[in-house]
Amino acid sequence: MFKSNKFVSVLGLCLCVAAPLSAAEFWVVKVAFDANGSEIQQIQRVQIPDGQRRTTQLSQAGAVTVSLKNADGKVLQQVSMDDPRIIRVPMLPGSAQGHQFVVRDEGDFMLVLPAQPDASLLQLQWAETPGQPVRANSPQQQLSLQQFAAELQLK
Repeated sequence: MFKSNKFVSVLGLCLCVAAPLSAAEFWVVKVAFDANGSEIQQIQRVQIPDGQRRTTQLSQAGAVTVSLKNADGKVLQQVSMDDPRIIRVPMLPGSAQGHQFVVRDEGDFMLVLPAQPDASLLQLQWAETPGQPVRANSPQQQLSLQQFAAELQLK
């Protein structure tokens, strides 16, 4: 179903520096998707020193809403991000110069989220059509964090 089992942390280079006085804990979550839906492939806990943290610019009308929820369904953290199914690729040789956008049928992406010890579900709400905004009735998928409880040290 999913081709990639390789877990590459883009944070690895940032974490090689000596740790300053304070650091925050984050979860790096690898999510794979295909025509059957999405599944969590791996989760890694990382400490990111205060001076090493960077913020990512997200589109205002993100095409995926990511929510961490507790067992009661209460939203603990929510972010909007660009649709990872859409990638920018160069135009074919001999055609117009520039880039085009392509919708991938399968692949994986990484989420870096602040650690939420009470979280038990990761909810992804996808835009019905890639490139469109997420609407209230857009498809949702609930992914359980319980199988990763030992890595996340969940209750």
